[in-house]
Amino acid sequence: MQQPKKEFRTRLTFKKSAKKEWDNLGSTLREKFKKLLRKRAASREALTPKKHQLSGVDRCYKIKLKQDGYRLVYQVTENKAGDITVTVTVITVDRREDVYEGLKAKLGSLDALFESPLFATQEEEDE
Repeated sequence: MQQPKKEFRTRLTFKKSAKKEWDNLGSTLREKFKKLLRKRAASREALTPKKHQLSGVDRCYKIKLKQDGYRLVYQVTENKAGDITVTVTVITVDRREDVYEGLKAKLGSLDALFESPLFATQEEEDE
């Protein structure tokens, strides 16, 4: 007898400092990042691509906007209680040359986390 397939869900949170950086981005850049975040959130494999994993930093991945010169760094944490819930925490969003500076300090900080409706389904948004 097969066990029922576990549902895959993704939650998006922002570190307080990353939320500030996100809010300071222009709307065009935010939309580009949103599109790529949604695409990555489609599956566990898409969220954790080896080629975008940061070396020396545990469970952290980057999204690059090459033409714009920006990077978004996020960390993936799994909770396997029943369904598989993956929490994607945006750590920093900045220009390529600045994004990696102080990354480990931001990871270790006790910043508040902000929930984001970016991954909410249409039904959840209507409530």
